[in-house]
Amino acid sequence: MKLLRLSTTLALAVSLLATQAGAADAGGGNALNYTLIDLIKFGGWVGYLIILLSVVAVALVIEYALSIRQKALLPDQDIDRLRSLIAGGRYDDIVKDATDGEVSFVTTVVAAGVKERSRGYEAVVRAMENRADELTGRLLRKIEHLNMIANISPMLGLLGTVMGMVTSFNQISVAVGGVDPRRLAGGIFEALMTTVMGLIVAIPALYAFGIFRNRVDGLVAEATTHAEELVEPLKKL
Repeated sequence: MKLLRLSTTLALAVSLLATQAGAADAGGGNALNYTLIDLIKFGGWVGYLIILLSVVAVALVIEYALSIRQKALLPDQDIDRLRSLIAGGRYDDIVKDATDGEVSFVTTVVAAGVKERSRGYEAVVRAMENRADELTGRLLRKIEHLNMIANISPMLGLLGTVMGMVTSFNQISVAVGGVDPRRLAGGIFEALMTTVMGLIVAIPALYAFGIFRNRVDGLVAEATTHAEELVEPLKKL
């Protein structure tokens, strides 16, 4: 549930920003009646790109929440089946299971070890460790997309801010007469919106990346432990 709540963080944060922007000023004068759509428009094409990244981040969080979990990497039914096949000496069936479509992490690791059983138990453990390292690397590279989004989003926000401020100051430089401070402040306010949007996307994405990285480490360690326990009967061969 914690991971799925991340999918609403962007909308909630931007809505809060719109509410604060619509509040009256301290002197009770004119109110800034900016809607959420107005705030998004301030970001320009950079803002829309950041929003696109937020959608991708939400999709990745949902996909990782479903694929990086105990039931997917080391399901109980797979562990029971492996234990039964090893007890019955049906090693070829384990290797066959590992080649039939999508298989779990623990099945793939155990199958890699079973293939080396003729070379002794040390070779079995070494093959399992190598296979586990390979699969772990794949999982870490998979979740790296969230880390990339967390790093790119604030950079895009800064780009949008700099572009907006350059445009704002350029308009002021060619304006006839004195510079209206309200116009200057308004231009800077609009320019800073992309930075805010970038941070709103980056912070939850970075948090989600940390959660999934820790989850990968924990599940891999647990799967490796189960795999070593499953192949212990091979010591007697």
